[in-house]
Amino acid sequence: MQQLYTVKITRVILAENLVEARKLALSIDNPQDVECVEPILGLFDIPQGWADAIPYGAEQQNTRQCLLAQLAADSRFDHFEVHPCLAAGRDEHGQILLEQSDEDDPAVCVWSVYGHLIAGGLECLADFDQREQAEDFRGQILKIQGIWAQADEHFCVSGTHPALAEDEHLEAYFEDRISGGDLYGGQPLTEDW
Repeated sequence: MQQLYTVKITRVILAENLVEARKLALSIDNPQDVECVEPILGLFDIPQGWADAIPYGAEQQNTRQCLLAQLAADSRFDHFEVHPCLAAGRDEHGQILLEQSDEDDPAVCVWSVYGHLIAGGLECLADFDQREQAEDFRGQILKIQGIWAQADEHFCVSGTHPALAEDEHLEAYFEDRISGGDLYGGQPLTEDW
């Protein structure tokens, strides 16, 4: 499965693993940036201004679409949840720490999308000002998983491909859907996030 990476917070690349990401960063003629390659694990890891850009190593899908596909294919998660959160202080770097709260709490400051880990626990993937934005983000991940489930079913019945969503054949199928512009059934991506 391909993964998004930032390079010195100035570029986004798509690669199979960290070694490949560093090779791609090196091929862009910036050898000093190779040690500044970091994985993108959630929406907040995408550098400002890069959400709609085409990452190096991708064909036509933008960074946001690649992230949605990456999250949908991440086998560590068995489902995705939206929770209200409130500020609970700051960490040693001055970043606001969030904790889940009740929906009715007047102190709710963001709505967070979490991946539920199969091993147990949650991993925060994105924060939004509005519940609708968080639900939309979660819905887009689930829609991609639905496309893969349909492909799984088709390929399983036809016997033409293995029936695993992470299989490279299905990833190629998914990338074709993005390149064809039909990933969202003719619906444009929401620009709110």
